[in-house]
Amino acid sequence: MDPVMVLVLSLSCLLLLSLWRRSPRSGKLPPGPTPLPILGNILQIDAKNISKSLSNISLPHAPPVASKGVSKLILNFY
Repeated sequence: MDPVMVLVLSLSCLLLLSLWRRSPRSGKLPPGPTPLPILGNILQIDAKNISKSLSNISLPHAPPVASKGVSKLILNFY
């Protein structure tokens, strides 16, 4: 692999990592789990039992909890 390609891949990985670690929320939203880029917290939600998985997400945080779906913000008031 040529050095330019390695440099481009390394810089793009660092950029994605820095974007992922940034808090995408404004200061007025309640606390919640850190979302993944593009997917949000959709991988943490079980489609068969949505209310239980939302409750499990909110356990480490004080209610209400802000979670992010693919393109929507989900406020959980458990």
